[in-house]
Amino acid sequence: MNRKDVWRYKSLEQLENKRWEPATEHDSIVTKRCIALSKVPVIKLTASDLRVLIGQSFNPNYLVPLAIEKLKDDLFVEADLYPGDLLKNVLDVPPPFWEEHQELHQDMKQMISSRAVEVASEIDLPGYWQS
Repeated sequence: MNRKDVWRYKSLEQLENKRWEPATEHDSIVTKRCIALSKVPVIKLTASDLRVLIGQSFNPNYLVPLAIEKLKDDLFVEADLYPGDLLKNVLDVPPPFWEEHQELHQDMKQMISSRAVEVASEIDLPGYWQS
């Protein structure tokens, strides 16, 4: 294993050095799921898990690179809701993240431009991604 990839075997709690309080009976299903997922090594997160965490604004620094890896395999992967739901949540990550992570931004631009017709017909592109 490459030293630079060690982070993949840690949970969000470990990576952020932050512990979430245990879920309570009053928490929503989404909150309960996010709390549980924050304890899972990020390498084990599924497309569905990534969609939920990214959609709930959990740390994109760790989650977006993993999501992009999944999108490279299948740009329109269905992560529980509809084909392209993971893609939509990744594209909805706020522009400051993409401006700070130019390599990831270029990867995404290349992926969506290579399938521009499909993307335009399937996804309501946020303004930041419209050419």
